[in-house]
Amino acid sequence: MQLENINGNNLLQNIDKVADELGIINRDNIVVVKINKTDDPNKKILELVKGSWDTNAPWFVIGEDDKVFFLSSIESILELINSIKKTKYENFNLKLEKAILENLPIDFNDVWVVAMQEIQNRLAKSKDKHLLDIDIKSLIKDIKKNYPNLFLKLKDLGFPPNNNLQ
Repeated sequence: MQLENINGNNLLQNIDKVADELGIINRDNIVVVKINKTDDPNKKILELVKGSWDTNAPWFVIGEDDKVFFLSSIESILELINSIKKTKYENFNLKLEKAILENLPIDFNDVWVVAMQEIQNRLAKSKDKHLLDIDIKSLIKDIKKNYPNLFLKLKDLGFPPNNNLQ
């Protein structure tokens, strides 16, 4: 959402919309301040537009050109970063589960254990690599090639052999 060069109430309405997107439901839990020029180029004046100075609420700061900035406590930022990391890890696990299941494992947990060992080996070999850099489909393809006994074959299920589907 673009907030630049919006004047007056429209700016405050757009700040309210951004607050909604950030999950700030109670409008009393935000502070809006405006930066004003002074004669000294090294000093500015902060004018309270909305909220209270005595709150730990996040701040929306309106610059001299009506560009809006967002300030929050370091604790809130660290919580957000940790949440993003956790979500990425969970997403990686879900993609790994999906890739394993798509390849018809005989025992999902056995394939999972082999996949985790292979991931650890790949990460140990390349110090620059991160967990999220691993190509999951390629990983499972390699496991299926190296450990074919961990996966069902379509011919075992009564399907006619087809070289493209094995």
